[in-house]
Amino acid sequence: MKSVNTSIRQSFGATLFKLAKTNKNIYVVDADLKSSLYLSEFAKVFPKRFIEVGVAENNAASVAAGLAKTGKTVFLTSFSCFSPAINWAVIRQSICYNNSNVKIIGSHSGLMSGSLGATHQMLEDIALMQVLPNMEVFSPADAIETAKIVSAVSRSPKPSYIRLVRPDTPAFFPPKLSFTIGKSQILTKGNITLLFHGPIGHLAFNLSNTKENSLEIINCSSIKPLDSKTILKSIKKTGKLIVLEDHQKIGGLGQAVSSLLLENKLAPRFIHLAVDNQFGRSSKDYSKLYDHYGIGIKALKLAVKKLN
Repeated sequence: MKSVNTSIRQSFGATLFKLAKTNKNIYVVDADLKSSLYLSEFAKVFPKRFIEVGVAENNAASVAAGLAKTGKTVFLTSFSCFSPAINWAVIRQSICYNNSNVKIIGSHSGLMSGSLGATHQMLEDIALMQVLPNMEVFSPADAIETAKIVSAVSRSPKPSYIRLVRPDTPAFFPPKLSFTIGKSQILTKGNITLLFHGPIGHLAFNLSNTKENSLEIINCSSIKPLDSKTILKSIKKTGKLIVLEDHQKIGGLGQAVSSLLLENKLAPRFIHLAVDNQFGRSSKDYSKLYDHYGIGIKALKLAVKKLN
């Protein structure tokens, strides 16, 4: 699939700015990462609705929770290695327990942070967030879907987490395809079910499919709530499953799907491609990290071969 690389972070900032023009209840609480999240224009045009807390993630979560209780729709913005990693207890108690209307934006997630190294390659954020009651969790495939997800969560009163990445990534989400909270999108039909979330999904389109070696690619950007109906229907049809994600195996999409399979007494041939109980490491090229941790195109090709 040929595609142009675009910025998920820039899409987030532009979409939020556009929404704020017509929705005066949208506020931003930022942890000193305004430029990284493309929020400079928002801060300039809506200074009273942009609260800069600084490098104080726990305070930022508390401020966001308080603003939400006054009827505001609050976007709490930072890197995922800081929020939700540092302020998880405050998110749990002040945001989730009170079911507050706070949208937590965690950027620079996964191995895609590349040269920033293990400290900033957040591989546990989905596990941290999907375990929390009331919290909804989303991982957009690209800049196109990011805009759709941000728009959707801005209309929802529930707390949510949106996982963003650092580099420009291929745009492969069909522009005319809609996003609905709790729904997955079947992007191609085939005889092996492949579930993914986030930009890593573009790797699946780099495989040469044949009738005997075809992928039913399903974008699971809504990780919680999960689209059980669509996922189960595909797996019952194919009997073969690959889950591909730039996250730890424990606590990610693959584990959520594993529980779903057990609950429904299904036992497909199943390969889970994710980081296996390891921290990241530095690299100028994140694709080399993907190969090193067994989640790159080589590992995906091998998984497909094993299931055929």
